[in-house]
This record gives sequence, structure tokens and C-alpha cells, in this order.
Amino acid sequence: MRFLKKCAVLSLPLVLVACGTIPTQPIDNTERPEVIDIAPEPVIVPEPSVVAPQEKPVDRAARAPSAVVSLFKRAEQQEQNGDTKAAASSLERAIRIAPRFPESYYRLGELRYQEGAFNQAASLAQKALRLGAEGTIRRLAEDLINKARAY
Repeated sequence: MRFLKKCAVLSLPLVLVACGTIPTQPIDNTERPEVIDIAPEPVIVPEPSVVAPQEKPVDRAARAPSAVVSLFKRAEQQEQNGDTKAAASSLERAIRIAPRFPESYYRLGELRYQEGAFNQAASLAQKALRLGAEGTIRRLAEDLINKARAY
């Protein structure tokens, strides 16, 4: 039995080679035309312009989850109590939960503006606009950008 297995394993490559196909078309021995090497013209590459990366448009159905709404309420209370660091932390958490919800960015931008971080406030308001802020939030974000750039 062992002998038969060895014979089968050793004869397998021969069987596979026998099953191979032989090309049916004759080999073309004609000479090919001589290739003339022409120096290519230098390619002038224009300098790349700096373009801000485009983000994917937001679905119209993007709504704030209930956790984000509760974080907005908490941040508002914290801000009224004078604890702006905790309010900022709550808004940053809302952004982590729903990163494509524009109102979170606007609210954090408004808070940063009140703290005096005008560049960061303008940046956050622009992010809200890029994410597709509509209606009142869009108008407020545009106003925040204009106020922040005035400083």
C-alpha cells in the first residue's frame, strides 16, 4: 500500500505535465521594426495650489442623538454657572459622539469666542458650515466667523 502511494505521488507531476497545452500558433520569427529613441520633451509641472480638503456632504437626515442634546443642556448649565472648562468638555464630548452634527461645532466655537480664542472660534464655525449647517445655525456661524475675524 505504501508503495502505491509513493508511485501515485511521484507520477502526479508527469500527469500534470502531460495535460499541459502546446501553443497552436506558429512562432513569429519576422524581424520587428527598429525602435527609434526620441528624446521626450521636458514636462513642465505646475506648482500645486494649496486647496483645503473637501469633506463629504452631510446627509440631510443627520440629526443630533439624544445624548448630544443632553450634553448641550449640560454645557449650557455649566456655562451659566461660570464653569466654561466643563462646558467645553461637554461640547467636545458631543462632537465625539456625533462628529458630523454641525451645531456642536458652532456651540463650541461660540464658547471659544467668549474665552477669547478668536482663531479657534472662526475655525469651528467654518467646520460647522462645511458640515452643512442650515437655517439659524448657518447664519449664526457666519456671524461668528465675521466677529472672530474682526479681532
